[in-house]
Amino acid sequence: MSGFFRWLLVGLLCGCGLSAAAQTAPARQLPTHVVRSISPTDTSFADLEFLVREIRDARVVMLGEPTHGEGNVTEAKIRLIHFLKDRMGFTTVAFESGFYELDRVQRALEAGAPVAETVRAGVYPVWTATQEFQFLLPLLGKSGLRVAGFDSQLGGMEDVGLEELEEFLKPEKGADAIAYDYLDECLSMMSEQNIFPPSHQIVLFNQQLGKARRLLEKVQVGSSASRRERAAFWLQNLRSVQALAHDYATNDPSAKDSTEWTATTSNPRDAQMADNLLWYLRRYPREKVLCWGALPHLANKAEALQNAEIREYRPMGRAVKAALGDDAVYVLGTLAGGGTYGFGCCGKPRSVPAPAPGSLEAALLAQGHEYSFLSLKHDARDLVLTTSAFQYGPLTGRWSEVVDGFLFLKSVNPPHAAVGVALAATPDEGPAPAEKWQRARLNPKVQPGAKGGVNFVLDGVVVDRKTGAPVPFATVAVPGRSAGTICDALGRFRLDARRGEAVQVSSLGYEPATLTAQPTAALTVRIQPASFALADVRVSAQTQDPRRIMKKVIKAADANYEQQDYVTHVYTRRRLTSFDTLHHEVEYVSQIFEPAGHRAWGGGFLMLGPTQSHAVQEKHVVVPSVKPLTLWDYSDGGHGFYTEGSDPVRISPLFRLSTLGKFALRLDTIEQHGGETVYVIQFAAKRASKRTTGFGLIGGYSGKVYIREQDYAVVRYEALWRQDTLRMNAAARKYLGKHNLTAAIFSRIFTDHRKAHVVTYRKGADGRYHLAASVAQSVTAGRVLRSGKPFHDQKYCEEQFSQLPADKQTPQPDKEKQLLLREGELRQLAQVPYRPEFWKTYQRPAPAGPGPVLEAAKP
Repeated sequence: MSGFFRWLLVGLLCGCGLSAAAQTAPARQLPTHVVRSISPTDTSFADLEFLVREIRDARVVMLGEPTHGEGNVTEAKIRLIHFLKDRMGFTTVAFESGFYELDRVQRALEAGAPVAETVRAGVYPVWTATQEFQFLLPLLGKSGLRVAGFDSQLGGMEDVGLEELEEFLKPEKGADAIAYDYLDECLSMMSEQNIFPPSHQIVLFNQQLGKARRLLEKVQVGSSASRRERAAFWLQNLRSVQALAHDYATNDPSAKDSTEWTATTSNPRDAQMADNLLWYLRRYPREKVLCWGALPHLANKAEALQNAEIREYRPMGRAVKAALGDDAVYVLGTLAGGGTYGFGCCGKPRSVPAPAPGSLEAALLAQGHEYSFLSLKHDARDLVLTTSAFQYGPLTGRWSEVVDGFLFLKSVNPPHAAVGVALAATPDEGPAPAEKWQRARLNPKVQPGAKGGVNFVLDGVVVDRKTGAPVPFATVAVPGRSAGTICDALGRFRLDARRGEAVQVSSLGYEPATLTAQPTAALTVRIQPASFALADVRVSAQTQDPRRIMKKVIKAADANYEQQDYVTHVYTRRRLTSFDTLHHEVEYVSQIFEPAGHRAWGGGFLMLGPTQSHAVQEKHVVVPSVKPLTLWDYSDGGHGFYTEGSDPVRISPLFRLSTLGKFALRLDTIEQHGGETVYVIQFAAKRASKRTTGFGLIGGYSGKVYIREQDYAVVRYEALWRQDTLRMNAAARKYLGKHNLTAAIFSRIFTDHRKAHVVTYRKGADGRYHLAASVAQSVTAGRVLRSGKPFHDQKYCEEQFSQLPADKQTPQPDKEKQLLLREGELRQLAQVPYRPEFWKTYQRPAPAGPGPVLEAAKP
């Protein structure tokens, strides 16, 4: 579902009440066609034969819905599509989804890509995430209906699109003058937040698009027919993108709340959606198109309704009819006599209001049919009717100028989710007494333990045994009763302890230490640095070409790293803190299946590539959170907060020849150990765009890569990610005071937002290198805009990998059958029970090497 449609409906409803007093009941009993079934599996179409005479020679049929939250309306539309395909020769389904994205989907389908996964990646999830939508999939694909998109809004493939455009224009003279990374910054924010970056200028954006457009116009008159055809698509796509950018930059719909939004706010988007659809119809003159979307967008002349605001609204359907002719386009809407609706971004289920006396719905209910069809074009032309076809708000007027026909359902119901999408709060190990929760609220660092022993406060500091320097943010825990705390930036800690119990002190890069708790003065705990094979000797850098070295790394990757399927065991520990106060800590054990060919986060383009399967098996909440947690509490941008994003050699653009040129490289040092040479190369993205980082709103991506000279294998990787706080803060200030989703997203001003990620690799018995450890930390600091309240939050995710032997390898799990695997590790985490007998004997792996340290000052 589009972000703007939510606000369009708000605007429509703001004016709906004005028309209620002008209701005019139908003057006579309206003739209807009884529809026997709406089941998408019912292919006996005798009850729909009247549509042949009704629709006649129309080339476009608009299939609208009151909202995006009616499951049986989706079923009814699919049955209609099946009939219109088989009986009337319609060939394309055009969705209210991304213009570029659905073009990519169609090309993938033509190449034989699987329908379900491909369509799911391009069509908005408000439909594809429902069970009902799955009945449409057999009708699509290489031997079925084509797919297209007409929405100007970006659907999340803007970085892939820029890569494709850059590659397409590369042979043209002057192509290197286009600032693709600048375009990437703009498009990623337009895609993710539905706004044009407040820190950027639309004039510069237009200049860069203008350079691309002029090159495309040259290609369009060139000698290559295939390039001419593709250039035509790109010219239309750039028109669509530019119209969207201007709408965001000048009208800024996301800045409007419910009191400022009017129906006309959507006019620019509707105009471009119509332009995109008309381009498709001109480009493919033999296609007969079924349009799938919200009825307000697909409707004809909204000015026929008795509402001053709605009369100024210009739906895309109106422009399409004006261009093709009234008889070439048929608008089919849906009405409901009762029931409930709502799904996903449409919100929780709501009841359909009872039809008012004299309304069209009341008249159709009185006929007593479960399903029926009313032709406004032929049987109710020019009648003044009152109906609630737009978001169940009553509107009065000559509806035959707005809609050609209505399919009436006596009752509607919400869709059923194909896969669960909600993340439950992380449960505790079991019911807890009231006093436990009271104490947890007073001091969230401490979880009360079992009875016995004598309470006292253990004060101390953790230092490096070798250097005497403080070890910041070390963990001080009592494993026997799951109590613990985190040291501050100076290594200091305070912990409620009991005489004689074992206290464990640990930090990544150090050997764990255990001591016996005894009342004492300030305690100094010295922990031993863990050995790391490459840290012994440093010599000055030699005249080595870092780009040549990195190219050899990329070339040798197939030989150095596992290319076959394999299964590995993972131990994960996550902590959430506010400076030195531990709010939540959880550890869990998983098994992951790493498929051959996994090279992109989330499966890459259209999510069709190989993806990792993560199965959480055991969980232990060390310190429970006093508030419910979501996946946003656990994760952060950049790599390292999920196992699928923990292996940079597999997924980072730094290790691809096509994007290596976007990084500045420098040989830092050459290290010697045991007769082996290790190159240490510094890297930094020249411009931290989505194409160089894989993420939007990143302001910097840099670090070091440790490369074994003998085989050019990466044995260690260190990275620092800086969030683009300039753009984030500019958006926060711009939307301050607005009561909408954009203001809720950009509600804070950041003084610091960084992530560090350290990865180590280990050579296995098979001679291949495997992921050994991944540790990510993030620091965010600033203030909440409305309240002025400061915040300082840290997230920590440590993952230790142990490859399973060959005799314990298992086949790849089927995510379509094991739906829980499709939800990812964090959603699984909420559903895994605590089994104390497992954790009593489980041997936690030792750290593989030094981890990242983000220096931070308490606000």
